[in-house]
Amino acid sequence: MRDFDPEQEQAFFAAVDRYFDLEKRPNRRYGTHEYTLERMTPLARAAGHPEGELRIVHVAGTKGKGSTAFFLSALLESAGHRCGVFSSPHLATVRERFQIAGDLVSYTDLLDATRRLDRELTAADLTPTLFEFMTLLALRLFVGAGCEFAVLETGIGGTLDATNYVPQKVCTILTPISFDHMELLGDTIAEIAGQKAGILRPGVPAVCAPQPFVEARRVIEDRARELAAPFIPGARRHDSAVAAYSAVQALAPFLQDNFRTALQACDVMEVSPRPEQFRMPQLRARCECVRREPPVVLDGAHNADSAQQLVRALGELFPNTRFVVVLGVVPGKDILGILAPLREVASRFIFTHPLSWRGSALESLEAAAREMGVRYDVRSGLKSVRDVPADKPLLFTGSFFTALIGESLFSPLSEGGRREGI
Repeated sequence: MRDFDPEQEQAFFAAVDRYFDLEKRPNRRYGTHEYTLERMTPLARAAGHPEGELRIVHVAGTKGKGSTAFFLSALLESAGHRCGVFSSPHLATVRERFQIAGDLVSYTDLLDATRRLDRELTAADLTPTLFEFMTLLALRLFVGAGCEFAVLETGIGGTLDATNYVPQKVCTILTPISFDHMELLGDTIAEIAGQKAGILRPGVPAVCAPQPFVEARRVIEDRARELAAPFIPGARRHDSAVAAYSAVQALAPFLQDNFRTALQACDVMEVSPRPEQFRMPQLRARCECVRREPPVVLDGAHNADSAQQLVRALGELFPNTRFVVVLGVVPGKDILGILAPLREVASRFIFTHPLSWRGSALESLEAAAREMGVRYDVRSGLKSVRDVPADKPLLFTGSFFTALIGESLFSPLSEGGRREGI
């Protein structure tokens, strides 16, 4: 897998083993008994308040957060502003969560910073969650690398997310909001959007990407009005602005939309990107083609709206192509909503277990397929390219953890892979 060193990865997770990982306990209500910002105040103090040395851009939403953050960082870099990005989850290596000037942080810097922060928090008798630790670790890494900007992607929600402890921000961005993590954030779009809008700050501009649900935009706009925060609808830029970035025009349509949102944020911050200096970020498992002929595509679509966007993109990027869809979903997702649109691009389905500690919804996936009359095969463990029809177009989706299967089989360091961007 790309940029992955098993010994170094093990060393990192051994160093943070004592921290309770809420990411591994998804079936919890989003409440202050576990998800809270109260711990972040003493933690930030012990860490030396790194957030105070950075210009913070905060990104929340259901889909498109990561790519928007990476695009924004690349645009800021093209304008001469050094930038760090903290994102989640990672596909192959934990270093994907910590990127500086478009590059993954080195294992040496990561492990040094991790052990140093761990010692300081231990001395202060503080025990954060793993995500809280990673949030502070990212900011410390960015300050140490001389970054001016930090783009922070929320983990889950917004209001109670650890990244939201930052009091001062220069811009907030809301990407498209739809149904996901409902067991944590609420059962309606209004409830979910309310949690995401928790990242807004008084007087700080809020860039709102085009929303698939009118209710989401209403909630965000109302919250911005309450805080006297300028509300800037995304995608107001004409295509002529994107035309200067030829590599972006070759991307999936939904990625181009996210790029427009990042451009809008640059306008708000009065930053002038330079197209000739723009370096395309790696967009792993975001409609990513890791083999061209026949195509192998990795995508982390894990809700109905993401699956629909993926199908539209595949129809445009690979017209008249039917894929063997390798589909694995973690529990708690809208399985019918994911499966239904994928039928449009599937020659056949292979159902499997995602490579995840969150478990697998394989039985529910089979039940949904039977209900819909979808034919499928089940292969519970895919460990070699010989376990899939490698001579056919392949799509690995349903979760980043299913995309990881494709990464392990077809990335440059695996037996079947050679990476080519779309």
